[in-house]
Amino acid sequence: MSDVVLRVQGITRSFVDADARVDVLRGVDLELRRGECVALVGASGSGKSTLLHILGGLDQPTTGTVQAAGRAWTQMSESERSAHRNQQLGFVYQFHHLLAEFTAQENVAMPLFIRRVPVGQAQARAAQVLDAVGLAHRLGHSPGELSGGERQRVAVARALVTQPACVLADEPTGNLDRENARAVFALLRQLARDQGTSFLIATHDMELAAQTDRVVRMNAGVVTSG
Repeated sequence: MSDVVLRVQGITRSFVDADARVDVLRGVDLELRRGECVALVGASGSGKSTLLHILGGLDQPTTGTVQAAGRAWTQMSESERSAHRNQQLGFVYQFHHLLAEFTAQENVAMPLFIRRVPVGQAQARAAQVLDAVGLAHRLGHSPGELSGGERQRVAVARALVTQPACVLADEPTGNLDRENARAVFALLRQLARDQGTSFLIATHDMELAAQTDRVVRMNAGVVTSG
């Protein structure tokens, strides 16, 4: 099996706005290997979030090919894309997007519930992953009872609960103070090493980006280094 978990070749993405064409991505090539922790950096508007959405199968490129865990998004139906995304990818965002009415354990188990995994099995797996991110003592707490750093750790656990090949993280520390940002970033790096999960992390924080295995720089829709 190839150790490349994400591969994009010649990706472009254009939009038409008020009869004007806007080229957001302009020929992006990128590979992410198993267990790599890679930072994606660039100014606002450089195309980082658009690229992550395309990598995750949430948006389609105008031209080019995207393979996630060995399968091309364009060769799958919408239902197949949804299933592949649930099985192979995890997502973490700047804001945790936890469901307020559910406990930490239930939030983490949600992707497994969607897979129709039996409740007891899903909750056991959720508890295991919450333990891995240092929150074994917070299983029954709601998001409102957790600190900002703890909520983002729950979001990381939710992304990992399906044992994905890769996690795509869009500014995962952007809503945290410096101490919590460092702690969450260190957690992502540790999980990449321990579990072999790949992480592609879009961030503005160059101090944190420098701690990853590799830094990929974007400028005006083009990968300029990395």
